[in-house]
Amino acid sequence: MEIVNKLTCGWWKKDQVPLPVPSVPDSPQTALEQRQQLLSHHVRLAARGMSNGLCVFGSRGGLGKTKVILETLKKERVKPLILNGHITPLSLFCNLRERPDAVVFLDDSDALFRNLPALGILRSALWGETNEKRLVTYNSSQLKGPSSFYFMGRILFAVNVLPQHNHAFQAVLSRVDQFELTATNEEVVQMMRRLAAQGYDGLAPEECMAVVDFVSQFSATRELSLRLLEPSFKKVIYAKGVGIDWRQLVATQLHEIGRHSVPTAPAARTFDLDCLRQVVQDYPNDVGAQEKAWRALTKRSRATFFRLKKTLAEEAEKDEAVLAATG
Repeated sequence: MEIVNKLTCGWWKKDQVPLPVPSVPDSPQTALEQRQQLLSHHVRLAARGMSNGLCVFGSRGGLGKTKVILETLKKERVKPLILNGHITPLSLFCNLRERPDAVVFLDDSDALFRNLPALGILRSALWGETNEKRLVTYNSSQLKGPSSFYFMGRILFAVNVLPQHNHAFQAVLSRVDQFELTATNEEVVQMMRRLAAQGYDGLAPEECMAVVDFVSQFSATRELSLRLLEPSFKKVIYAKGVGIDWRQLVATQLHEIGRHSVPTAPAARTFDLDCLRQVVQDYPNDVGAQEKAWRALTKRSRATFFRLKKTLAEEAEKDEAVLAATG
C-alpha cells in the first residue's frame, strides 16, 4: 500500500515547497508499528533459515501483513517466490520443485488451506528427517517430470482467518512459527494520525488530520483499516478540485466498507458438506480415500459420511434436472 510504504519517506514532489516538518513523526512508535516490527523479526528468522516457515494471520485486513513481509524480505536481499490466488496442488508441487531453495510466500490463498493434497505437500515441505532437506512427493496423471524432490527452502503464508476444525491444516501450523497481527480501532486511528502528520500529495498535514478525525467518528460502527486512509485523501484532492464537500465522498466510502461483522460458527451440517465436497474433488475415483479424509477432517462417523454422500448425489440429480428443463 503506497501510503504505508511512505511512512519513513518524504512525500513532497520536487517541484513543491515543503511545509514545516511536524513533530509527530518523531514521537514513539505506535502500538501497531511495534507489532509490525515484531512481525519483521519473525520474517527475518525464516529468511535467514532459522525457521522453516511462518504463518501470519489476523481477521482484520489492512494492517500491513503483506507489506511487512515483502519489505522485510527485500531488506534481507531475498527475492521470494510469490504464489497467490487460486493454487492447485499440482501447481504448488511444481513451483516448489522448480525452486527447492526458495523462500515461498503464499498470499491471499486461503482456499489452498482446505485442500488435503496441498496440505500434504506443505507438511512434507516444512518438516522432514532433517531441516536441511525435506522429501516431498506427489502423484498425479497430469504431473510431468519427477514425482519427488527435496525441498530446502522456507514457506511463509498470510491468512485472514485460520481454518477451524481442519486437522490437516493444524498439522501444517505445528511445523511453522505463528504470528497474529491485530489492532483495535483506536490503534489504527493512532497510526493514521502518524501518517497524516506528514501530509499527502499537496494536502497539508492539517488537512490530512481533519480526514482522520472524520474517519475516526465511524469507529463505533466500523472496523477501520489503514486501507481507508489513502483513498480518503484522494477524495479530498478531487473534492477540492471540483468544489464540493469532501466529507460526502468519504462518508459514502465508510458506509459501504469496513462494517463490523459478527462471526458466527458454521452449522455442523454445512461444514460437513463443505468438507465432503472438498474430498470428493480431491479423490474423485476413490470412495475409500474420500471417507478416510472426510472423517479425519470432521471426526464424524462412517454412517454420516455415506448419508451425506447420498445427499450430495440427490442435489446433483436435482441440478441436472433443472439444467435439462431449462436447456
